[in-house]
Amino acid sequence: MEQVTPIESVLKRAIEMEVQAYNLYTGAAAKTDNDPIRQRLLELAEQEKGHKAKLEDVLAGNVRWALRRSKAEPVTDLRLSDHLDGGSLDPDADYQDVLLFAARRERAAHEFYKAMAEKVDDRLVQDVFEMLATEELRHKYLLEKTYEEVVYQDF
Repeated sequence: MEQVTPIESVLKRAIEMEVQAYNLYTGAAAKTDNDPIRQRLLELAEQEKGHKAKLEDVLAGNVRWALRRSKAEPVTDLRLSDHLDGGSLDPDADYQDVLLFAARRERAAHEFYKAMAEKVDDRLVQDVFEMLATEELRHKYLLEKTYEEVVYQDF
């Protein structure tokens, strides 16, 4: 029987989270009749698919390649969704609900990857988790920026 290291276990858990997010977004996209919401959900699903691929590369030992493939630009956290009520992927959810739900999901993923980066000793794997945390924060920023541009415009 093959021995699984703690880092392999964490990476497999992270891959599972990305698959769950992908399934969540594609499932919600299939249930909505609103084309802009469907398109946003499908974009989110593709981003999660990309994260899964990076994690699989790391699991296969391609850590440096996964890091080179990513951008290390700093990201601002607008924190809009941190303070707003609502958020849902119900079939009758409006664009505001979808954006808030997705932004909160990205925040949770960001926090997960930050915590994993603090738990590992391997510097390369730590860098991968930091990179993924930054990407999740970037997704949250884009969702909140969209929220600001679309929803706040209605007020």
